[in-house]
Amino acid sequence: MDEIMEFNKGIRAKIFFFFIVMGAIPFIILVVVSAINTISELEDFVKQNSLLRNSIISEHVSALIEVNQHVLRSLALSPEIINYVQSPNEEQKEQITKLLNETNDIFNDTNLVALTGADGWQIIRTDGATLVNLNKRQHFQEAMKGRSYVSDIISSMATGRMVIVMEVPILDASGKPVGMLQRNFDLEALQEFVQTFDDEKACVIIMDRLGRVIANSNDVVGIGAEYAIDNSYKFILDRIYNSSGVLRLDINDVNSLATYSRNIDTGWMIVTIRPYHYIYDQASEKAIKAIVFGMVMLFIGTLVAYLLTIRVTKPIIEMTNVVDEIVSGNTSLEKIEVNSDDELGQMAAAFNKMKSDRDAYQLESELDKLTELFNKKTMENLCKMKLKTFNENETSNIFMAFYIIDLDHFKEVNDLLGHQFGDRVLMEFAKGLKKIFRPNDCIGRFGGDEFVVIVDSLPSMEVVIRKAEQIKQIAYNLTIDGRSRFVTASIGISIAPHNGRDYDTLFASADKAVYHVKNHGKNGYYCELFELEKEKEEDD
Repeated sequence: MDEIMEFNKGIRAKIFFFFIVMGAIPFIILVVVSAINTISELEDFVKQNSLLRNSIISEHVSALIEVNQHVLRSLALSPEIINYVQSPNEEQKEQITKLLNETNDIFNDTNLVALTGADGWQIIRTDGATLVNLNKRQHFQEAMKGRSYVSDIISSMATGRMVIVMEVPILDASGKPVGMLQRNFDLEALQEFVQTFDDEKACVIIMDRLGRVIANSNDVVGIGAEYAIDNSYKFILDRIYNSSGVLRLDINDVNSLATYSRNIDTGWMIVTIRPYHYIYDQASEKAIKAIVFGMVMLFIGTLVAYLLTIRVTKPIIEMTNVVDEIVSGNTSLEKIEVNSDDELGQMAAAFNKMKSDRDAYQLESELDKLTELFNKKTMENLCKMKLKTFNENETSNIFMAFYIIDLDHFKEVNDLLGHQFGDRVLMEFAKGLKKIFRPNDCIGRFGGDEFVVIVDSLPSMEVVIRKAEQIKQIAYNLTIDGRSRFVTASIGISIAPHNGRDYDTLFASADKAVYHVKNHGKNGYYCELFELEKEKEEDD
């Protein structure tokens, strides 16, 4: 009888606990759903707000460039300017200088306006500084190709100040470039504009094509020559593959949301950074309110659960006693090991056994055991799946890159230092590959010292080249036990759809590119498409 009473108490306690849990579930769901929805809503608001902020700044930059280039184009069409740049003379110099100086009256500033001849030598500068030869400057070279251009940050050859240069070519009657008009843009004006968007919760950064900071709303890097060397945020560009989007990353050891947009007129990247803890702070306030409400509901549910337990447990105990008698006569059930003394424990044990039997079956691993990268078979399947998706949803200017990486001198490492040391080289190199590629990129080992990487959704060749350079550096700087310079990397690259649309064709093209690198000194990368584009540019 005592055993039955003790058993009854166990059943009653479990039923009571069950009702408590059932009352707690709505409370937990309320808190979790409220927190998730709040964070999601705040994230969406922050993203939209940041993209709007980026758009306003981008439109401001485009407007500045358009106004400046419009004035320069108007000047470049002036017969006096065209004649003077071809045949400079002292009689007209004062008139031309006055004409150039009038641009400062238009913009109400004193930025430099300069007239340059076809030989690259400046003819007139409105600031009166020493005339310099711009023959090797990119903006001059673009002008001689008949194209208008906006430079990244450069150092003025006359003043040493960091500036942005806007230029337009001067064309003769036949359309041939005979000179260039340029107007410098002082970074301080753009910095002052961007600082108007600064607040305690977010900052705005403008970077040029090389990742150097042009303007920073919280004035982290200052004004002037510091812009030329600062690369505090250059790592953001390594994560960017599209014209606009959102990244979650650590900036200065702070988990942040970075919303980026590329200005189409300059190629500059505008980034708004907002630390995540501001979002969490607001979410916490709402979560606390939900917890208070949930605690009240949980207390009421506990009282209801107690009353229901008293009423429900009596028939359950009676049924349990009957089942217990049946179970007592079944010797086969005695072999089942359980952690509880009631039928619910027996059912749980049966379920656990069934689950244990199912889990006994081992699935064949898809990973290379040494490097924990995908193995050859898996990589082939993944590549074919990505190619199928790529071919079905082909988008203009979006392509896939297929890298084959062969480690140079790896055989010598194995022969001289042993296979165990060679395995460490392979593992360290695999770790390096994982760090520079996105989680959705496919990285695999085909065996030996050969690795394969598949990267899709690429908008430009610049990303392909940058990743190839990073792969080279991983191999070249590989360090084990304080020693380095063990191996280098020969990298063959094929591009879909340019080099093919199926796995075998792309693999063959990349493999051929690897042998090209091997036969030309190793430690490099090669893609047939790069050479075709380079020849095309040289022909132009």
